Amino acid sequence: MLEIDNLDDKMASISRSVLSYCIARTSNQHDAEDLAQDIIVELIKSVTNIRDEKAFYGFMWAVAGNVYAAWYRKRSKRRNCELTEDIFDEVDCFENINNRNDELYVLRRELSLLTEKYRKAVILYYLENKSCIEISSLLGISESMVKYLLFKARKILKEGMDMERSYGEQSYNPKTLELMYMGEGPNQFWKITNDKKIPQNILFACYNDSLTEEEISLQIGVALPYLEKEISTLLKAGLIIKNGYKYSTNIIIFTKEFKNELDSKIMKRQEDIADKLYRYISDNEEKIRSIGFHLSDMSRNSFYWHITCVTMNYLFGKITEKFTPWESPVTAFGEKAYVWGDESPRGVLNTCNMSKYDECLIEGELHFLDYLPHIKSDSNVFYRNLKLANFLVKLASNKVHNFNEYEKEFMAELIEKGYAINENGSVSLSLPVYSQSQIKDLFSILDPIIYVFLDIASEIMKIIEKVLKNHTPTHLKQQITSIACMRMFDDIICATIENMRDKDYLKVNWNANEMPTVYLVLEE
Repeated sequence: MLEIDNLDDKMASISRSVLSYCIARTSNQHDAEDLAQDIIVELIKSVTNIRDEKAFYGFMWAVAGNVYAAWYRKRSKRRNCELTEDIFDEVDCFENINNRNDELYVLRRELSLLTEKYRKAVILYYLENKSCIEISSLLGISESMVKYLLFKARKILKEGMDMERSYGEQSYNPKTLELMYMGEGPNQFWKITNDKKIPQNILFACYNDSLTEEEISLQIGVALPYLEKEISTLLKAGLIIKNGYKYSTNIIIFTKEFKNELDSKIMKRQEDIADKLYRYISDNEEKIRSIGFHLSDMSRNSFYWHITCVTMNYLFGKITEKFTPWESPVTAFGEKAYVWGDESPRGVLNTCNMSKYDECLIEGELHFLDYLPHIKSDSNVFYRNLKLANFLVKLASNKVHNFNEYEKEFMAELIEKGYAINENGSVSLSLPVYSQSQIKDLFSILDPIIYVFLDIASEIMKIIEKVLKNHTPTHLKQQITSIACMRMFDDIICATIENMRDKDYLKVNWNANEMPTVYLVLEE
């Protein structure tokens, strides 16, 4: 058996022969060194099996042949591109370019378009002067893979530098997009894109065309290192989908072009609803006031605002029953809801309905239709503070007498924000309050006009679907009917309020002591 004491000397003496053997069988110096190292390691592991030192050289070449054969089979299976010594020529890759600003600019452009795995290898090797062994350790991959990535990256860079590339319109004219939501729970998608131009423009870029990461980068004018995390977030949220190397937006977007075409086709019907509602309120004003709800003697402008808000809230409930599909899709967050994008949301109304059925209130109902351009009521104040909302209901029901410290603070807040009035120590609410029987009486008066509006809504719904088909990519066609329903709040409810404002049926010179855009319904 070979003496272990002589092993180091023996390995040193054969190393040059082994390296020459490997150089003859590989395409570059570094592959040869890696293969030689593998052969030496295998020899050291197996040397104790040699009983006669005279057999060492024959054994050595047998081991070398076996290791090389295994290396070659593994390499063939991976079907790697040929690795040449040019891969390590730093001067060829960078230094010659540094003297020409135009080429340097193009190189930087192409580096910004490299995907993460190639980009990391290039930066570590060429810019941070790391060896292949160090890069292998840092990236957790084999040295052979490091060399492949560098080789492939150089090839991609060279091809890219020979190409004419044009940045897309979104690189200098970015889009603005808001994610809209209707369904269970809070809108968790809103935070993904809110005030974030990059994810908004990724969704736009991939809407009509399926794009690779590189194509997205060029379209919106943002380098890939800044895109990769955003793309991953959008993918996990189900807002985009990936097919092969290309990404497509997975939600319908209401673009400005779509909305302009739609508005021109439904404008007359929207104005018709506003005119009919104004006349109906005028014709039935005395009958409605005679119901006797709290604040039924409010000023004329407040009265028209209030009855418009009740009518629109009632109408939207009927529209939801008639048009919205029974089963909502399940989002990536596990909630049943509809999600869509809007390039230019109206920002007219914020609706909020709170009751014991949605576990917001202990009793009663609280309804808001906040007018955002000139806000009077603010549902967020109460939705974020359910104790305040429940105190308001108790106060309206005359169930609060001896105020504790917390209730005194609640009362002060209601007075400060205009929901209650303190007149010489006597507190009264400045918003309409109904009993169950009174709100039923009001609905009975409103029912005839509600059904007229439902017929008009059916006509508008058909037009929305037809126009939306012309502005929706093929892979999203199955969402059209459901998402068209989501337009109804904007195209019926918001549009009616806007038209009544434009026609001066409703005015925003609010009465300081009247809160017409919110109302309470008490249990009997």
